[in-house]
Amino acid sequence: MSLSGQKPPDRLVPSAPTTLTALTALPRGAGGSGDGGGAERAAPPASGAEPPGTPLQEIVRDLFAEAIGVPRRTVHADSDFFRIGGHPAAAARLLARARRVLGADLDDRVLHEAPTPARFAAAAGERPAAATGPAGALDGALDGEGSAVLPLRLRGALNAGALQEALGDVGHRHGALRNSRLGSAGTRLRALAAGDHLLELTLPADLVDLWSHTPLAAELALAYRARAAGRPPRWEGPVPEAAPRARAGDLAPTVPPGSRPAPADARVGRLALDWDAGLHQRLARLAAAQGATLFMVVHAALAALLTRLGAGPAITVAAPVPARDSAALRRAVGPYGRVLALSVDTSGDPAFTALLRRVRAADLAAYRAGTAALARPGGIALSVLADSGEAYEAAGLTVRAAPPLLPLRAAALGLILTERHTPAGAPAGIAVTAAYQYDAVGETAAAHLTGQLAALLEAALDAPAAALSRLGGGARPLLAPAGTGEHAALSPARRPAPAPAAVPVAG
Repeated sequence: MSLSGQKPPDRLVPSAPTTLTALTALPRGAGGSGDGGGAERAAPPASGAEPPGTPLQEIVRDLFAEAIGVPRRTVHADSDFFRIGGHPAAAARLLARARRVLGADLDDRVLHEAPTPARFAAAAGERPAAATGPAGALDGALDGEGSAVLPLRLRGALNAGALQEALGDVGHRHGALRNSRLGSAGTRLRALAAGDHLLELTLPADLVDLWSHTPLAAELALAYRARAAGRPPRWEGPVPEAAPRARAGDLAPTVPPGSRPAPADARVGRLALDWDAGLHQRLARLAAAQGATLFMVVHAALAALLTRLGAGPAITVAAPVPARDSAALRRAVGPYGRVLALSVDTSGDPAFTALLRRVRAADLAAYRAGTAALARPGGIALSVLADSGEAYEAAGLTVRAAPPLLPLRAAALGLILTERHTPAGAPAGIAVTAAYQYDAVGETAAAHLTGQLAALLEAALDAPAAALSRLGGGARPLLAPAGTGEHAALSPARRPAPAPAAVPVAG
């Protein structure tokens, strides 16, 4: 595995932790471009163009893209399978894969009755979330003081008056953006170069979530385009209220061995490294071969590692996911996510593939259930994000989400994987960030665990049928005491690179 310390691209937006990655480079399809520059001329936001809003919708979206042979970013929550290139042979492939991946008894006519990822997910057993939250759980990414910064990159000739009016429009529509006007506290516009601006909106962290950034970019572009033409925007429909907000979690995530309690205002540090395209491709192949997702593969490896480090056989991981099951919620800016407590039993020294099947069953059950257990603050969390080149055209201007800054105080250790893809949709590498509380885990322990997770994943790729006790050739060393403030004694190939600025992380 190559650890280059390469800075991830600045076109990163959060994604649910359930993405299936194509086995090979996909052909260019709608929305793809050969030079990677197509994002700057993307189509205007339109009805049905919202990304999937739940983990199960994400999985189905990826299955649609795989069956048709298009990059997954070109498939939206309400994309009709037959209108984006689906045909009878592709439908047969999709149903065969969906039955295996989702473990659902799907009728042959399900695609005709539920031809979009959102409707297909519901047909496969997904239920709306009964509650979002829990309160105080892990909603975000980088360390902060309780404020979230959602930056937008604006490229092209800027009409400041139209932008001011557009900000007022989205403020009236979304409660979280009510005070987001140029010149107001928390909103600023910076000129980076001629025709290149950065609009930064600073909001109370409890008013937004990881999945607010893309609808913010889309709706601001829609409003700007209307105001530049001298008229008010015509919205796609009202933004509904979310599910009730939970006040507390149900299960405590597993605590990293060797960690200790930390104060509520614990300082947060970060380590970053890079997994190259070759490793990314191998992980994608293993996930596809086992009917799983990349998140599930890493979840299984993390559970195995925590067990080997002394955490016991019952492992619970906190996993932030969106709870935006309706089109209106997918357009909303607000706290419409939940932090699932994903639990798995590692007992019996199973083969890695057997453990992966346990993880797959547990994760899918939680994704489907509207009343799945929510994670309490603390312990360990895991997220998978996806890069996106999506930008929205607005009267000669393009609006694109830039890396967000969201606070992280709830998890002792959050592991965040951000997938990169080529314009054609092929795996291109994974940026890994470990966000840790200094007083709970410390830099040394975070570095040890991150390096050991990579080593265990490589061992599992080499021998997926091997028992957990045989992966990697023996027991791993325990984590070093927390709070030492020193780098782990990793080999040069495993040493984390300096953390890039403003990496969007979740978990």
